[in-house]
Formats: sequence, C-alpha cells, structure tokens
Amino acid sequence: MRIPSTHADDQPTPALSDHAGARLTSRLRLDPVTKSHADDLWLVHSDDEVWPWYSAHKPTRGQIERRAALMDESWRLHGVHKWIAYQRDDGQVVGRGGLSRTAADADWGQIYEFLPDEPWTREAHDAPFPFTAHANWLEIGWAVRHEFRGLGYASEIGRAGLAFAFTVLGANAVVSCTLRHNAPSRAVMERIGMRYAGEIKSRGLINGATREQDDAPYVVHVLLRDEWQGVPATGASRGQPRATEAAQGRRSGPGRRGITPIPTLTTRVRFPSSPA
Repeated sequence: MRIPSTHADDQPTPALSDHAGARLTSRLRLDPVTKSHADDLWLVHSDDEVWPWYSAHKPTRGQIERRAALMDESWRLHGVHKWIAYQRDDGQVVGRGGLSRTAADADWGQIYEFLPDEPWTREAHDAPFPFTAHANWLEIGWAVRHEFRGLGYASEIGRAGLAFAFTVLGANAVVSCTLRHNAPSRAVMERIGMRYAGEIKSRGLINGATREQDDAPYVVHVLLRDEWQGVPATGASRGQPRATEAAQGRRSGPGRRGITPIPTLTTRVRFPSSPA
C-alpha cells in the first residue's frame, strides 16, 4: 500500500515504495536503494561531511551509479541492503543507511572473534552472487547529510535496521564497524543498544592522516538476537542489551570444532565507517 505525503504547499511528494523492504519510521520513509536511486545516493555520498569517512577522494558519479546497481542486485539476491532515507513530511533526502550482508572475506572474517563459537557464524547465504555472504549476521550503518546531522536521524535509521534484521530477516546477530576516532557514530551504536566488542584492522584513514593505510583501527559493536529488546524510538537510556553467556563465550583462532569455514574471497572489502 502506498502512503501519501505532501509538501507544505500541498504538492505531492514521493510515496512509500512498493518494494517489500520499504519501511516507515516516525519521521522517515526508508526506500531500498535501486539503480533508480543513483541521484539520491549521489546527493548523500558527495556530501563533504560523508565521503571523507569512506575514501581519501570524493567518489565519482560513475562510482555511485555502480554502488547503486550493486545495492539493487543485493536486495534482489540477498534480500537486503541499504535504504535511502527521506523525510516523510517533505521528501527531502536525509541520508542512507540500514543493513547489508557481510562478505566472506579476510576483513569480515575478523568479526568471528566477537561472535558466538557456533556453526551459524560461518554459514554462507544461498545466493553466491553478487558476492559470497554470511547468512546469519549482518552489518548496520548510516550516513546522514550535513544539514540533518545532530537531529537523531542516524539513531532512527539504526533502530529501524535492527528491527528489520531480527523480526523480518531472522538474523542471529548485527554488527557495526567504524574508525576508532569516529565518536559520533560510536555514540549512535551505543544509543541504539549495541555493545562494544573490540577492535580490528582494515584499510582506512587513521585520525589525522591524509592517505589511507591498511592497518587503520576500527571499533566493532555487536548485538545478538537474544540481546535485542526492541529499543524504543525515544529515550536513549532505555532498552540496553542484556549480557548473555553466549555473548561472552567468544573464542578465537582456526579449527573451531563443529564449524565448516565458508569459501572466502581473495579481495578485501572496505569496512563501512557509518558516519553519524
């Protein structure tokens, strides 16, 4: 069903997408990114307070179009990827965010250290394209345009993503990674109920550096399904996750009993920085 919305001058704004992954929050309309959203995705990732968290150079329009095409394909084959977030009252593009499946590569393999030592952690999704992905845990992130920062939109996107992961996709866990010095995004992770799990290294910009390095420090936050309590839309102090035995029972290293490693890619995939 389409939900109508209007501008103050009574001109219609885009309605909620018919896509099964579309969602509404109290202030936002969340539309799954498809190739047709390239213009709006470009508006977000060309923002001078967004793109520096993802690369040392501003992306080209062609790169963003390819990114939109990949998101479109991931929605079709993996059943999930990021949303474009629009204000419900006037249709303005606020940002992009939500979930995506994590690639079975060496970078995301570092997250095994922070997940339960159970077979589902390394189980692969049925669809081998557009890349081999983990089946039972997802990444969550957000990027908000500069004029909408500090208004709680990143948390609103994050809570919607957690609800979608656990109630629609049946995920066992959701993780979020950001550069160590990205304090605003780390605050969002805590605000939506995720717990700090540790750090990993990946390619990115170390604080104060002008060139990317392979050993940039990323913090990792995790939320397991049995920890999630449905954090409310207001009240950042409510709905904090419960500590569970499963959450504490992490073991590192190869050769975990009862786990068959999934095939891994040879390429490295950049960790999303989830700018607030």
